[in-house]
Amino acid sequence: MLRFGIFCLCLASVLALPPPKKIPYGKLGPRIINGQNATLGQFPWQAALHVTSDSYSWFCGGSLISEEWILTAGHCVDEAKSARIVTGSLEYTGDTGTVSSGQDFILHESYDALTLENDIGLIRLAEALTFDDNTKAVGLSNDTLEVNTTITISGWGLTSDDAAVLSPDLEYVDLVAISNSACEEYYGKGLIVEGMVCAVSPTSEVKSSCSGDSGGGAVTNSTTNPLHVGIVSFVSSRGCESGAPSGFTRTANYRAWILEKTGI
Repeated sequence: MLRFGIFCLCLASVLALPPPKKIPYGKLGPRIINGQNATLGQFPWQAALHVTSDSYSWFCGGSLISEEWILTAGHCVDEAKSARIVTGSLEYTGDTGTVSSGQDFILHESYDALTLENDIGLIRLAEALTFDDNTKAVGLSNDTLEVNTTITISGWGLTSDDAAVLSPDLEYVDLVAISNSACEEYYGKGLIVEGMVCAVSPTSEVKSSCSGDSGGGAVTNSTTNPLHVGIVSFVSSRGCESGAPSGFTRTANYRAWILEKTGI
């Protein structure tokens, strides 16, 4: 059995206490690993999150689930004090689209930063958005994600383990869901719990989420009836290009929690 460590995917920049990896927002870099360029309006729920705590700042993705709520990973809101949020754009910088501020940050009460169990969080915007063709909410799945289902992830994450900057443009890639038991063959027995789901490349070509994609949504039927089925959470500590499955928080397991906290 291969046992890889779990590594969360947010990107941080130093203010006081440096985290393991630093990403300068001002520089541009290559696209998501073996992904494709998104078109404007293709992922209208996509949000770019520039989050700040008392000590440092970091970048994550998120998904609009209403005019004033964003669904993201728990580790993206842990210790968050403020957030600059970009929606309706293919760029994470805010040069285009709408720039908003985060007002409230909700971290799941049972979030575990070590195991990444219950890796889910919410951000309420200071002002509600006005939806248009490029800015819309995504529906939340309440069904178990079946093995071999195709899911689509989008984000501005890194293209390789050696990259040090975010992609300038929104990218996306298709993966295929696998069973939790199959995922445990990579990460170790007991580490992949019910509230998680894993996915792999459908071909021999390495395809994966990577640092900077954290918190972004995984959806089914992305071009017809998109439903949010997962939140980008982790990859192997051996790297995004290791061939290990990408890990997600399973949306359906937390749908009741989301509805309770947001009232949507």
